[in-house]
Amino acid sequence: MSWQDPTCIGKVKNVLGATVIVALDPNLAGVAPIYRGRLQPIGQIGSLVRIPQGLIDLIATVTLVGIAELVGKVALSDTIERDERWLEIQLLGEIDRATGRFQRGVGVFPGLDDPVHFATPEELAVIFPHADDEHLRLGCLSATEDVPVCLNAKKLVVRHAAVVGSTGSGKTTVVASLLQSFIRGGWNAANIVVVDPHGEYGRALAESASVRSVLADDINRLRVPYWALPANDIVRIFAGGPGGPTFTNRFNDLVAQARREFVSSSSWLTLDPNAVTADTPVPFDIRPIWHQLDSENRETRRAKSDPGTACLVDPGDAATLRSGQFEPYGPGGQPPHQSPTFGVYGSTPDLIRLGLLDPRLRFFQEPMGDPSGTDPLVEVMQDWLGGNRAISVLDFSGVPAAAADLAIGVVLNMLFEVALRSEPDGPGIGRPSPVLIVLEEAHRYLGASASAATRDSANRIAREGRKYGVGLMLVTQRPTELPETALAQCGTIIALRLTNAGDQGAIRAALPDSVAGLASVLPSLRTGEAIVSGEALVLPVRAMLDKPNPMPRAEDPSLESWRQAPNLPNISEPLAAWRGTYEAEND
Repeated sequence: MSWQDPTCIGKVKNVLGATVIVALDPNLAGVAPIYRGRLQPIGQIGSLVRIPQGLIDLIATVTLVGIAELVGKVALSDTIERDERWLEIQLLGEIDRATGRFQRGVGVFPGLDDPVHFATPEELAVIFPHADDEHLRLGCLSATEDVPVCLNAKKLVVRHAAVVGSTGSGKTTVVASLLQSFIRGGWNAANIVVVDPHGEYGRALAESASVRSVLADDINRLRVPYWALPANDIVRIFAGGPGGPTFTNRFNDLVAQARREFVSSSSWLTLDPNAVTADTPVPFDIRPIWHQLDSENRETRRAKSDPGTACLVDPGDAATLRSGQFEPYGPGGQPPHQSPTFGVYGSTPDLIRLGLLDPRLRFFQEPMGDPSGTDPLVEVMQDWLGGNRAISVLDFSGVPAAAADLAIGVVLNMLFEVALRSEPDGPGIGRPSPVLIVLEEAHRYLGASASAATRDSANRIAREGRKYGVGLMLVTQRPTELPETALAQCGTIIALRLTNAGDQGAIRAALPDSVAGLASVLPSLRTGEAIVSGEALVLPVRAMLDKPNPMPRAEDPSLESWRQAPNLPNISEPLAAWRGTYEAEND
């Protein structure tokens, strides 16, 4: 079997739906013939081939390669001769040579003995668009660097995406490269919010993005006001966990009362105070509430049932978080007596005080809100969206995991709620101006270990976000820890190297049936190489992804310092940062 066309590699031997078995030309040297001085790796999983059908060229991807003696469970004996080399390919689409247009799906199937050709760069150029006003460059085909792989920006943003891969496979690098492509492509008014739990993206995007960190100075500090959270979550932030039932009921009553008082005195809120609850996102000052609960927890009295006989020594100060002091209760039933509320709140008031004093949680305490001013959430959310920058990096590194979890839940919920209420032809975000939320370590916020509020907010965006112009890009090394519904909502999947069998299975299930065989190469992909599939590109491909410049802070540390002269490491500054102290406070 041999043809004059140097691109011909074999002929069709079996057709079963979209699956085609190709017998390779026995005269073909190896599975990577030389064409125009370059190797054509037709034997690589993910390579593309074409099958001419008159004015139509069918395009297919290689999913399996073998020799007839070694087929094992693949029953090919009726169509493939012994020792014959073969390919299994999946039909993906067709090129109309009259118009030069490519479309997904096939309207005609190949016949037996039809010739099969490898696809040349010129033919592939018809299929894969170049970067333009609608497409972002992601990389190039693994088989040939001459053919770019570009993603449809609209479908990438509003139909959700997932970037998955084992640690060290290049996830953060890929995301940083994509975000830089938005900037280079002129998307200057984009609304891209990067939730960065490890502080990796600031270096890669600093020149073109707004970078706000929970541990930054006042100007660049990320702010998530505690009063935007439900009352129970406020306790979890500052106390590190929920309070007891008695404390929770009393705290909720005091918070609801404080919120109502703010509404009654506010010039910019039009809410009915009677409709305000402990969970309504209205500003209030938590310090007087802490002071009252702390005093109730410490109070002693001369007469146990008479509040007027409290044995107060020092009233303390709510503004500076100084506890009130009472006379110690007497022994053997002697006055002073413990008040009815003495000790009933346990250690929760003390823990809240410590949380309010913790510099790592200061970002929760700004802004406080002014009844005679303007809505502070407007400025806060504009900061989240990056102001006049196309990309906003919200750096949560250095924050206790539970607090970061709740803060991220607030960001997700408020962005979605505002988009939900923005009209397509009016001001706001979402339908008038779509938002893309890049969620690093997505399994932390969608998985079972996340707080209920954060998990619900993230899942809600995954389910409903595309209707309101809010897209998600889930970045994770553990796709098995994502809910199946969340992964199923991702219209585009960029799968880098995955070594865990369970994670491979999750991605295999998320890929279309026609290319699920590509998942077999996931454990052997090179760093920075990926299987890319979904709505944002014309065909599922195996691609080498572009590297960003500058790189994110995600590379492995160098061992070069180990070759220098031995010395004691200077750890004073890291220790100071760990304790939450800053040079600015000591000046």
